[in-house]
Amino acid sequence: MINHTASDPHDELMAAGVIGTLTATTRMPGWLPIPVPSDTERADAWVGERSRELRAAWGSGWAPVHDRLVPALLRAALERRRPSDTLAFQVWPTAGPLCIYVHAAVGSFPAGTRMPGPGDGILYEAEGLGPGVQLPVVEDVGEVRGLGVQFVFADSDIAVSIDVEPTLPEVIAILMPQVHAFVQSLRLTGPRGAAFRAAPPALLEADAADSWIDSLTAT
Repeated sequence: MINHTASDPHDELMAAGVIGTLTATTRMPGWLPIPVPSDTERADAWVGERSRELRAAWGSGWAPVHDRLVPALLRAALERRRPSDTLAFQVWPTAGPLCIYVHAAVGSFPAGTRMPGPGDGILYEAEGLGPGVQLPVVEDVGEVRGLGVQFVFADSDIAVSIDVEPTLPEVIAILMPQVHAFVQSLRLTGPRGAAFRAAPPALLEADAADSWIDSLTAT
């Protein structure tokens, strides 16, 4: 189990000052927290440590080609971390060179920003954040249609956004139970110790049964 804590504001969401501390708990293997890019020496150390961890976890599944491929993918993660991220993860869902990215950010939306409404997504309740919206994300790369998901929790002043970058449908289907566990673990505490609680979104007309996400997460 790894506990993650960060208090960096979400630049893209117009965060001003210290909004609070966002914490998450991951109990799933393969969730590697991406550090804030720093000097080359620290980056090399992080890549080396994570490579050794993955090699140990994969055991006999580690092939000679992974000696070059895995460090290259890990180094790419350092560039994938967004300046606006409060928490960011490179997730390896299988014992092989396949990874996706999960981002969590805290901030405030600019005045006049259109919030998700009916038809955009489905209602989603997170234990630590309150009521929010779960939105599908579709991105075509050549002939391949990638699928991702975004969660938004907001009140009149603060918003928490969790983004899972689009990937192959088969991969997002495998990963969604872990994503749900991660979102459920999130907590946002203000500078004075008050817990953030999102306001109910205007999505009463939404029907979870109409969403492709529902079919991916059904058990």
